[in-house]
Amino acid sequence: MPQSVRASGKEVLILIADDVAPNRELLAHMVKNMGFESIMASNGHEAIEQFERFRPDLVLMDISMPVMNGIDATREIKQQADERFVPIVFVSAAVGPEAIRSAIEAGGDDFLQMPFPYELLEGKIIALLRISELYSEVAKLNALRSHEAELAEKLLSNAVESGNVPNSQVRMHKQPAETFSGDVLLSAYRPNGDLNVLLGDFTGHGLTAAVGALPLSETFRAMTAKGYEAEEIVAQINRKLGQLLPTGKFLATAMLTLTAEGTVKIWNGGLPDVLIVSKGKVVHRIASSHPPLGILKKLNDTHFQLFKVEPEDRILMLSDGVLEAVNAQDEQYSEARLIDVIEQCPKGFDLISAILSSLQNFMHGQVQRDDISLITVPGWLENNTLEQVKPAYAFEVDSEEEGILDTWTWHIELQGQSLHRTSPVAQALSRLQESEGPRPEWQQVFTVITELYVNALDHGVLGLSSNMKRTPEGFARYFDEREKRLQSLDSGKVSLSLQHTRMPGGGRLVIRVEDSGKGFDYDWWLKNLNQSAERQFSGRGISLVKNICEYLTFSHNGSVVEAVMYFGDKH
Repeated sequence: MPQSVRASGKEVLILIADDVAPNRELLAHMVKNMGFESIMASNGHEAIEQFERFRPDLVLMDISMPVMNGIDATREIKQQADERFVPIVFVSAAVGPEAIRSAIEAGGDDFLQMPFPYELLEGKIIALLRISELYSEVAKLNALRSHEAELAEKLLSNAVESGNVPNSQVRMHKQPAETFSGDVLLSAYRPNGDLNVLLGDFTGHGLTAAVGALPLSETFRAMTAKGYEAEEIVAQINRKLGQLLPTGKFLATAMLTLTAEGTVKIWNGGLPDVLIVSKGKVVHRIASSHPPLGILKKLNDTHFQLFKVEPEDRILMLSDGVLEAVNAQDEQYSEARLIDVIEQCPKGFDLISAILSSLQNFMHGQVQRDDISLITVPGWLENNTLEQVKPAYAFEVDSEEEGILDTWTWHIELQGQSLHRTSPVAQALSRLQESEGPRPEWQQVFTVITELYVNALDHGVLGLSSNMKRTPEGFARYFDEREKRLQSLDSGKVSLSLQHTRMPGGGRLVIRVEDSGKGFDYDWWLKNLNQSAERQFSGRGISLVKNICEYLTFSHNGSVVEAVMYFGDKH
């Protein structure tokens, strides 16, 4: 066998289908002289069975055979081969252009009219096997590229959208037309609890449309976290994309800010109408009245439209891939069909699910041409779903204290379900690291903040008793009960404040935690710490904090605790 045909060393198997036995024997003899193996079939039906069983590398097919002819057998074999390229050479005494045309239309790759010289058959077989080998290599490379693209898309999606708010009320759906999506769906809370939501649709789809997603998400999240107004965020995204995107690329964008008081402001630049739905009817349309982002160097108008919304209202944002989806008749889905779905959607039924179901029935298996994205936002976010960050608690600082270089304060207050979703401990430590740089003492600070915050949440807000943790079994029951109470929490709050004072040779940190609970008998705890062996699974946190800190004081019946820590030389 020529080495150029099968560099892998794999045996080449050729299927010979002919109803005349001498023809089969002659072809088998030629194939053997070429160094290949062969199997035989006397009609088209047998040829299909042999192909299913042995999966040959090439087929020599006669046209006129009993039971099933070679034309029909070729169609079936090509269908079974799927993406695998299996060359089929018609070898027949049939003459005329009609026979050749029928053979090629059925999927034949070449045609030989008998009789023919041995060398001609050998040349065609070797050439087609070489093409088959190249086809297999390309298929492997495509599979590898597809796998790598899928991994890259997952990494990109995680980097861009994994930071979205974990709010079950804000429903998002993204359906890419290719591996990479040019649509971006973002959400984040501002420090005051307002919710920012952005839907962006980059020009086109695929990888080229997704390259701007990272800088877009970074700008959106950073500015939202710092409390910038939506108008400023839109303007900054426009500036950044204008610098990064090539000519002809831009971002159609819709953005909204929803407050806990039930007002929403909306900006639309290039996307389909944003719809406010109330009681099954579209009550407001926010049409595109601004240019997409990344076209103009500076936006002349960043005005947001303001609306009052009710708790049961829904705000619907969508990309143009929804309205421009087509069916087999090349008809577009259109806004009219969308409105029909909205008006017919049963009360309490998920609106996005209803739209997707309607869209799937409309397309009926048609290939998706563009990315499809949908977002629904409720008209009212309950206060207990928001992380309320209040102004920093005002500690009393002795301005005349000798050696003070500077002082800063940081504060966060969590209410209701935000106590279940968010722990402020990492945020507090991050604030320390950003302001004061790395220090070995931060590990102890983390321990102190964790213990004080957990005590305030568990005993102050949730009302859990440490007596449950007197035994290992009770310790497990304690955390089961803790999770149940957190799941059903609809009130209560815990605030955490830090005050750092920098001094020559070191610094002082005051940690203050306040909860909305009834307090506890802290005098008894402070006097009896580490006194009883039966409390080996409880009470250790306060003891640890007291040993680490310079001062530990309780007030307001135990619902307020302050801890003081010094770093470096004590002042």
